[in-house]
Amino acid sequence: MDRPTFSQSWSRVSRLTPMLRPHVHIHRQLYRGEPWHIVHDPITNQFFRLNPVAYHFIGLLDGRRQVDDAWRMTLDRFGDSAPTQNEVIGLLGQFNEANLLRVDLPADAEQLLKRQRRRVMRQWGGQFLSIMSLKFPVFNPDKMLRWLSPLFRPFLSKWGLIAWALLVLSAIVAILPHTGKLFNDATNVLAPANWAWMALMFTLIKAWHELGHGLVCRRFGGMVPEVGVMMLVLLPAPYVDATSSWNFPSKWHRVLVSTAGMMFELLLASIACFIWVHEQQVSPGSLTQQLAYNVIFLSSVTTILFNANPLLRFDGYYILSDILEIPNLYQRAGKELCYLVQKYAFGMPNAQSMTTLPGEQALLVTYSIVSQFYKVLIMFSISLFVAAAIPSLGILLAIWTISAWAIVPVAKFGHWLIINPSLDRQRPRAIAVTALFVATLVVSLGMIDVRDHRRAIGVVESAGRADLNIQTDGFIRKVLVEPGQRVHAGDVLVISDNPELRSFHDELAAQLDGLMVAQRETLSKQPIESSRNQVKIETIREQIAELDKRLAELTLRAPCDGVVVGAIRPSLEGQFFRRGQPLGQIEDLTDLRVTAMVDQEQNAAPFFSPIQTVELRTASRIDRVIESKLIKAFDSGRSQLPHPSLSVQGGGTIATDPEDRKGATTQQPQFELWLELPPGVQDAPLCYPGERVNIRFTLETRTPLAIQWYRRIRQIVRERLSV
Repeated sequence: MDRPTFSQSWSRVSRLTPMLRPHVHIHRQLYRGEPWHIVHDPITNQFFRLNPVAYHFIGLLDGRRQVDDAWRMTLDRFGDSAPTQNEVIGLLGQFNEANLLRVDLPADAEQLLKRQRRRVMRQWGGQFLSIMSLKFPVFNPDKMLRWLSPLFRPFLSKWGLIAWALLVLSAIVAILPHTGKLFNDATNVLAPANWAWMALMFTLIKAWHELGHGLVCRRFGGMVPEVGVMMLVLLPAPYVDATSSWNFPSKWHRVLVSTAGMMFELLLASIACFIWVHEQQVSPGSLTQQLAYNVIFLSSVTTILFNANPLLRFDGYYILSDILEIPNLYQRAGKELCYLVQKYAFGMPNAQSMTTLPGEQALLVTYSIVSQFYKVLIMFSISLFVAAAIPSLGILLAIWTISAWAIVPVAKFGHWLIINPSLDRQRPRAIAVTALFVATLVVSLGMIDVRDHRRAIGVVESAGRADLNIQTDGFIRKVLVEPGQRVHAGDVLVISDNPELRSFHDELAAQLDGLMVAQRETLSKQPIESSRNQVKIETIREQIAELDKRLAELTLRAPCDGVVVGAIRPSLEGQFFRRGQPLGQIEDLTDLRVTAMVDQEQNAAPFFSPIQTVELRTASRIDRVIESKLIKAFDSGRSQLPHPSLSVQGGGTIATDPEDRKGATTQQPQFELWLELPPGVQDAPLCYPGERVNIRFTLETRTPLAIQWYRRIRQIVRERLSV
């Protein structure tokens, strides 16, 4: 790469005689088999990484030797690998800004290096825009950790690690039989009555998490100078400063420090699993069980979404960075992407790559792009989640996110594009390329018509379905079928009994016999009394006929041919059921269809624009596309869901009325569509009644992508916020 050796500004720094301040520490580390040196300022707890060449140059600065002499000595020893004059100026400026150098600067050099450059203000400004991790220091925990370390030392060992692994494995084995109940209870976690407990336990769990970082950091000889409060998406959570682990020579020690918090959380979650399983058997629904579930939920969901995720700058990020041996992975990835733009788009000959290793450039660029998209996705999801509970706070969070990740970066780029001196010769080209890119983006997204897709959610249903409901109150004595069993019309499914009803029937039969005898005796002697007896006889006969009908209904028969699905099973024997209580359905698996539900805005597509294709993806086989077509579209809305799996609580996207405990009443009218399932799919079978289906309609009309994306985002917002 072409690196100009000399700089026009060299005369401003060449005669300076700087030296590192006495409090600065330097440690040697190996990265990918090559020696590097970590410069640590214990006062500000800042770290800088120097390659052997830069370290040699800094080492020559002893307070008497001039910068020019040190540079020439480095140039003589390392040749083309030595830093250029511009690189030396940048290195001196960075160290001077961090207050690592002691040097008397003349006025022009002070202007060149811009000491401090409002470092504190910029740090707070960056934190304010970084909504994912606003930090407020509180106190130095060194004394507390020094006291706790001997207590935890037996557990922070090889045997402690083995015991931890056995405990986690035992918890997994214990909770596996209850996974269905575990997932079903997830809806109760976000109930308003549980918010206070969730907030309290979130804080306590994260304090335990950070204690793990601090203890393991001290275990390997590191210092923890700071503990404070971090606003994790507006939720207060404690944090510790364990950056001294960057000095550890072993990368695996650094990985253990980053992993310690999650390991401590898994320890807590494992204990909570045993408590939850015990309470599930002894006292289901108790406060202890709910608190244990909160611990399990928080220690898994937040760990996966944030701590273990390498795309966010939390524990997973530092673990990945240490394993790959790429320090400052996020910054280097962003700079490498900028380098490609500057080098090949703007034509800047002095642009410098952040890597010289084969394959690392692709890794850095891929990480930069994926991490940025993920950050936008996670913040969009969090904003919707918060807005669903507190609309005003959700809107504020969305505005904050847009400002931090869209408006501010665009403003900074515009400022750099207009006044940055490194673009003096390439500025016209850079502006032209930027304008061309923006114009291409606007035209391709906002003006070029492409295939218009509409999405909906549906459920597999049988066209020949019949509900199985108890017709008369009674105790189930015998269940003759199980789910999945094929039956024919008229087959006996359930035999029930109602002793009270039978007793009443026998009593009426006895009365009828008595009236019949009296009727025969008075028929010729007392015509008037005989007439009265006849009226009573007819009344009792009607009552007996009604009772016979109800007693016959105690035997539940199959209303049609099909397969039994639902809750009906022999374990129901002995239980009391009331009239109308559902037991399941009879489904004809040879005649299946998909019933889709769309709101009023989406409903305009099937009615007013011809559909070209319909694609189905079942929840169990999301990778397989099933071609379908529209059978029927109903022009009137309905407020009852055909299946609970379509609701938000059931994993779908349709918001339901919070006052409906069954979760079957929608907040807004939904329009029903019937879609065909091809015979080949039904014959396999590749889907089953009650299974959720994702549907994509491709319309014959074309619409720009920007309009489609806007419509899709608005649909998501409407579904989540119920507006």
